[in-house]
Amino acid sequence: AGKAADLLKSLGYDVTGTGNADNYDYTNVVIQVKASDASFLSLLKKDLGESYNIGTNSANLSSSFSSDALVIIGK
Repeated sequence: AGKAADLLKSLGYDVTGTGNADNYDYTNVVIQVKASDASFLSLLKKDLGESYNIGTNSANLSSSFSSDALVIIGK
C-alpha cells in the first residue's frame, strides 16, 4: 500500500491514508470512486495500470465514505 500511495502522491493525488483491506483475498487492484467523482475513475485506472493489474472498478462508493476514492492493492 505504501508503494502505491507514494506513486499516487508523486502524480499529484491527495492520499489521505493507508491501511489493511477488509480481507486478504484481493489479487488485483480494486478502485471505487463516488458517483460524483466518476470522471476520476478512468484517470486512476490509467495511472495505476502502468504499475499494477487493475481488477474491478466502479463509481459506486458510498457518498458517506470519508474520501472520494478507495483503492485496494491486491497481492
